[in-house]
Amino acid sequence: MEQQKLKRSLSFLDLYSLGVAALIGTGIFVLTGIAAKPAGAGLFLSFLIAGGIAVCTALSFAELSAMYPQAGASYVYCKKAFSTLGQGIGNVVASIVGWTLMTQYIVVGAAVWLGFGLYAQFFLPGLSVTLWAAILGIFTVTLLYLGISFSKTVINLLVIVKVFAILLFVVLGLLHPQLPMPIHQAPFLPQGFGGLMAAAAIIAFGQIHIDAITTVAEEAKNPYRDIPRATVWAIFTVVVLYSLVGWVSVTLVPTDVLPTLKAPLASALEVVTSGWASSFVAAAGIAATITSGLGCMIGGPRVGLAMAREGQLWSSFGKIHPKFKSPSVATLVTGVFAILLTLTGNLSLVASAGVFTALIVFVAVNVAVIILRFKEKNTNRPFKIPGGLLFPLLGIGGIIIELFYLNPLAILLGLAWMVTGLVVYFFFNKGKQQNSIRSTMENQKM
Repeated sequence: MEQQKLKRSLSFLDLYSLGVAALIGTGIFVLTGIAAKPAGAGLFLSFLIAGGIAVCTALSFAELSAMYPQAGASYVYCKKAFSTLGQGIGNVVASIVGWTLMTQYIVVGAAVWLGFGLYAQFFLPGLSVTLWAAILGIFTVTLLYLGISFSKTVINLLVIVKVFAILLFVVLGLLHPQLPMPIHQAPFLPQGFGGLMAAAAIIAFGQIHIDAITTVAEEAKNPYRDIPRATVWAIFTVVVLYSLVGWVSVTLVPTDVLPTLKAPLASALEVVTSGWASSFVAAAGIAATITSGLGCMIGGPRVGLAMAREGQLWSSFGKIHPKFKSPSVATLVTGVFAILLTLTGNLSLVASAGVFTALIVFVAVNVAVIILRFKEKNTNRPFKIPGGLLFPLLGIGGIIIELFYLNPLAILLGLAWMVTGLVVYFFFNKGKQQNSIRSTMENQKM
């Protein structure tokens, strides 16, 4: 049977916008306050540290996406790389990575929707955070079911709104500081280097979807050129914006107050302007979580699609809607699970669990680059990371440090998901073996 294909409809601008959409959301509009507690006035340094680690991994994604521009991203890259060490190794690693990645998209999507609920309460406090999150979840799944050609228009428009809002926050904050510059505040680093890294681990939540662009490579008009460029430009844009917000926010509100604010950026502006600016930033926070949710939930179904094509998930996950050209079944299934997860209402725990699974996948992707540099030396690389293996190694080292500062319970939850990925692999591999034996016996009878 001919393999169903997704429609190639995404330009460089669409891909760049999708990357910014996925990367700017709950991480900056909500978790800035949470990260301020361990980082103190050095919050901007935590943003730079997390951003530097993310850039290293983004470069690995850029190189691999140019080599293998297929739906599934990390799942595909790990299978290609680790299979050079043995077919069985490649299948096991790819299956665990794919399952971890798909569940990570579900978890992070739920966390982003909970962040939306916090900002929605800024305007309409009568409804609970979880109810607002469920409403956005239903809206997001419906939009993605209608296909990426339709979704990209919404994403592009809302990205403009939230980037403008961040720039407005930065400009107004720089013009009207209420406190000394961060480097002149005492204590500058109340919890030392450990506090910086603990904050960086929290902030990493906002940067874990550096792979959002690569998951839609099969829908890019010119994947070999545009996917690497869009990935690199998107992460650099976001790191600069995040760092500026980290600097400005602690000049407006004391670092012991910032963590107590449900909508930290909007609330911080209330001290220097009349209501219009803070209301606009709050509205942009809503736009940010909508687009970030879309960016997050685009990836999961496409990873499921790639796994289903190779018999690692149910075949229904590989079905593409004949009209909308979306992975319709996978979109509905992952969306429903994400909506159910929002009912926990625990943003911090959900975010930390999502960060752990993402960071594990990022380690695997950086390792994949290193393996392929040795095993596939002559393979064409339309984009190649400069500096040899320096950036992948820095990415791995930085991620390991971030993992050390995550919530232990979130790590246990993440490890449990990875174990279920191993169970899923053996379940489907056993089914394929049984089908192979049955087919062989039938041929012998004939």
